[in-house]
Amino acid sequence: MMGAYFVATGVSQYLGSVVANFAQMPAGNLDPLESLPLYTKLFTGLGWLAAAGALVAVLLLPLMRKLSREHQRCTDEARADARQNAAMSGAVAE
Repeated sequence: MMGAYFVATGVSQYLGSVVANFAQMPAGNLDPLESLPLYTKLFTGLGWLAAAGALVAVLLLPLMRKLSREHQRCTDEARADARQNAAMSGAVAE
């Protein structure tokens, strides 16, 4: 689990550096009116990327609900089997 955490952290830091490189301004003294289109383009692209990510998440919701129900069903069955086995072993020991 810790490995997955560190991989996710590393990937997020790399992606952060990619975004920072896109936001880098050309060398020299830049007028704010000249930098505005550069930042507008960057943040428009990031906004569309976030919207696409949200759309993917919404499209995956039915699959995630199905997997969650299946996991819950298997967990409930395992607990019921464990209780039944514990009750049977307790009855045999008596």
